[in-house]
Amino acid sequence: MAALRVFVLGATGYIGSTFLDLLLKKEDTARSYTFRALVRSQDKADQLIRPQGIEPVLGSLDDVAIIEDEAANADIVINLADADHLTSVQAIIRGLSQRPRWEEGRRRPILIHTSGTGVLLDGANGQFASETIYYDNDVAQLNTLEISQLHRVVDVEIINPALVGVIDTYIVAPPTIWGFGTGRGNNNSIQIPAQIANSLKHGQAMQIGKGLNIWSKVHVIDLAHFYISLLERAIQEPQDADEAYPLGYPLPKNEDAYYFVQEGDDFAYGDVAKEIAKVFQRIGINDSGAVNGTAPEEEAAYWPEGSNVLLGGNSRSRAVKAREILGWEPKYTDFVGYIDEEIHRQKDLLDGKKPQQHQHLEQKQQYQGGVGHHGHNPQQTNQDIAPKW
Repeated sequence: MAALRVFVLGATGYIGSTFLDLLLKKEDTARSYTFRALVRSQDKADQLIRPQGIEPVLGSLDDVAIIEDEAANADIVINLADADHLTSVQAIIRGLSQRPRWEEGRRRPILIHTSGTGVLLDGANGQFASETIYYDNDVAQLNTLEISQLHRVVDVEIINPALVGVIDTYIVAPPTIWGFGTGRGNNNSIQIPAQIANSLKHGQAMQIGKGLNIWSKVHVIDLAHFYISLLERAIQEPQDADEAYPLGYPLPKNEDAYYFVQEGDDFAYGDVAKEIAKVFQRIGINDSGAVNGTAPEEEAAYWPEGSNVLLGGNSRSRAVKAREILGWEPKYTDFVGYIDEEIHRQKDLLDGKKPQQHQHLEQKQQYQGGVGHHGHNPQQTNQDIAPKW
């Protein structure tokens, strides 16, 4: 069988660089796939993409003609870029839909799109904890999500019933992602580092409102392994009605496209603030151990725009399909240790020091595929992790 042609968007991002790093370390990857990746600059192409054996395609998400053409020539598109960039997703769908179904030896195209459980957010502003939990195997529950929800406008393009039999579509919706990534691109998350950065800026632990809002979470390496599992299972889907399913049943897709990827217990952002306060007290940033909870009218003065939504809302999810269908099991659990290390990393940067390589045990855990070194870039700047919501 010919190698499958994969086009990747967001290859140098937090999720994308970790996913590609782990996938490319697998022994059979070179035989199974060829890769092309959209990159915005020649520097990124030369430094981050070509050394991995990936063919760079220069362009941005706004270059929809380039994206459509690349998708038309791909067997698989993996979108790890902006979850809310509608026109690029529409270009991907147009391109994959053009791909000749009669092309000898080629399968029905696949789209794996990255959304996020921001689609589940409410307007809590840190004032209350929600008991509502969304399950990725409950299509009826997910269909109640309003089009006005974050990411939803793009998601409905992908779950469009008209794509059934034309493109196999899958939506991966991660919750708060934590941990240090691997690979040659961005190795740092957004939400927890942003809360820490804002706390360092003000010299005290910060939270939105009362900090009661709850999110689910997942480590970036566990998330990357989920993408690999989904990809490897998706390419086994039968192409004809008389073919048998590998597991005896189809992999949920298209109208049942959502996959949540969540580990362990949910957490309140107020608990993150309390942990920040403990560390600040221990290392002499603020001896009080106090947390500053900003009222709605104060948020503009204390927080970047959009923080009240991403750091103040409730977003609780359960990864039923990942576990029951794909057998995915998360390995990383030291969330508190990560908060501690991220505080020290950012403080070192602010002090003009070279950050110490993080050392907590779970980050060194071995995975199948040869992950022995986390590849974290400790010198990434605070500016690199500034909120972009």
